[in-house]
Amino acid sequence: MITDLGATNLDYDTVMAHVRRIEVGNYSQNSELSIMLKYILIVLPVFIPLAFAASLGDSQGSDDVEIPAFVQTLRELYRGPPPGQVSTTRANVETRWISQKLDNFNVSNEEVWDDRVLINEDYFVDGSPIFIYLGGEWKIEPSAITSGLWVDIAREHNGSLVYTEHRFFGESIPIKPLSTANLKYQNVEQALADVVNVINVLKKEDKYKDSKVVISGCSYSATMAVWLKLLYPDVIVGSWASSAPLEAKVDFKDYMKVVGKAYRELGGDYCYNIIDNATSQYEQLFASGNGTEAKKILNLCDDFDENDEQDQWQIFSTIANVFAGIAQYQKPENYDLAQYCSVLRSFDPDDAVAVSKFVQWRLNYPACVNTRYKGTVAYYKWSMDNYDGSGLAWFYQTCREFGWFQSSGSKSQPFGSSFPATLYTDTCHDVFGSGYSSARIERYIRATNKKYGGVNPAVENVYMTQGGLDPWSKVGAGLAQNATIIPQASHCSDSGSISATDSPGLRAAKERLAKLVREWLA
Repeated sequence: MITDLGATNLDYDTVMAHVRRIEVGNYSQNSELSIMLKYILIVLPVFIPLAFAASLGDSQGSDDVEIPAFVQTLRELYRGPPPGQVSTTRANVETRWISQKLDNFNVSNEEVWDDRVLINEDYFVDGSPIFIYLGGEWKIEPSAITSGLWVDIAREHNGSLVYTEHRFFGESIPIKPLSTANLKYQNVEQALADVVNVINVLKKEDKYKDSKVVISGCSYSATMAVWLKLLYPDVIVGSWASSAPLEAKVDFKDYMKVVGKAYRELGGDYCYNIIDNATSQYEQLFASGNGTEAKKILNLCDDFDENDEQDQWQIFSTIANVFAGIAQYQKPENYDLAQYCSVLRSFDPDDAVAVSKFVQWRLNYPACVNTRYKGTVAYYKWSMDNYDGSGLAWFYQTCREFGWFQSSGSKSQPFGSSFPATLYTDTCHDVFGSGYSSARIERYIRATNKKYGGVNPAVENVYMTQGGLDPWSKVGAGLAQNATIIPQASHCSDSGSISATDSPGLRAAKERLAKLVREWLA
C-alpha cells in the first residue's frame, strides 16, 4: 500500500513523483491507485495552487477589488518566462534607473521617466560583449540574468548581463493614470527605442564603449528581439528569439487547437475527452435553457447572468485559459500534462464536475467563480487609476497592435465553440472607447504586419526557436523561415542551461545558439 502520501511533511516533488507513477486508464481497476489519488487530492492543492496564485497575484486587488477569473487566467497566459534555476553561487545584480523620453519620436515632448534595468557584471571584462535579456509584459527579476542558457553563454564570453524592463510593466511606469490617452505611449516601437537608449547610455561608459551587443527574449520580448534587429540592424550583432509571436492576428483560433493537440498527444485521448465532454455538457445546458444548472455545477457567482451571451463567452474562455496556461509552459520531460490529467480525473468520475473542480482548484478555490463580462470591463476601467501590474497595459497593446485573441474558432480543440474573438474586441471597445471598434482593431493589426513583415521579417543574424507544441508557434516563424522547431516542447522551452534531461532536439537547439553567438561575436 502507498501510505506515505498521507504524511503531513511531504513536499511538492515527493507528491509529483507519486503522480508520475500513475498509469493512465487504470483508475477504476487499481485499488492502490484509487487510494493514491485520494491522497493526491488532499496534498496537491496545498502546493500547486500556491505557485499558481503567486503568478496571478492576490485574489483581491487594491482596496479589496476582486480580480475577475477571466483576467486572472489571462495573466497566466501572459506571465513572464519560467523562473531561472537556483544558482550555486550568489550573483551580484545591480539595479539601475535610466532616464527615458516619454515619446521617443516627438522632439517637442521633453517629458522623461525612469526605466528600471538589472545588471550582472560578475563575469564581465572591460570591452567584452553586453548580453541583453529583454523584458516583456512582466515585472523583471534577477534570476533571468543569474542562471540559464543566456547566462552560460555570457560567462563563456566574459559578458555583462543586462535585463531591461518594458515601459508600463513592473516598476517602469512612464505616466499615470493609465488612461486611454496616456496609453498611446505604450507600443512596441517606443519600447524598442527605449532599449536602444539603454544601449547608448551603457556604451558611453569606458568599459562598454567597445562592447558588442547581443540580445535575447522570450515570447513577446522575443518578438522585440526580432524587430529590434529589423529597425536597428547596426546597434546589435545578433538576436535570439525564443517562441516569438510575429504575425499579428485578431482571431487567433489556432492557439486552442495546439493546446488541444498537446493534451491529446501528451495527456492521452482520455484526457482530451474529459475536457471535451465536460464542455459539451455545459454548452448543452446553456443552449437548452438550463443555464441555472450549469451555473451551479461551475460554482459561478450569483451575478453571473446565465442568459447573457457575453457572460457565457467569459466562462468558456476562462475554462479554456486554465488548461491553456498549463499546456503553454509544460515540459514533456517532466510528463506535466499526464500528471495534471491524472489529477483532473481524480476530482470526480463525472466529467463536467471534474473539470469544474479542476478549474476552481487552479483558481485557488474562490468562494465562487467570478466571470461576468461587465465585471471584467469594470475591473480594467478601475485599473486605469489603480495600477494592477501588467494586465491593463498589455491588454491595451493587444487591442492596439497585436490581437492574438484566443478564440474557440477551431473545431479541432476540446473547449467548445462558445468564446469568439468578439469577446476580446468587445472588451477593447468597452474599456478603451470608440477608437477600438472591430473594424479599427483589424486596421491596427494589418498595420503591424505591414510594418514588421509578419512571419517573414527581413532580418539577418536572428536565431528563432519554436516549441513543436507551443500554441504561439502558429503565429511564429516555422521551417520555411529557418526557425528551429523543438519536438513536443512548448513556450520558451530552451531558456534553461543544457541539462542531462534535455531531449536531443532541445539540446541541439541550445548548442546551435551557442555556436551562432560565437560567430556573431567573432
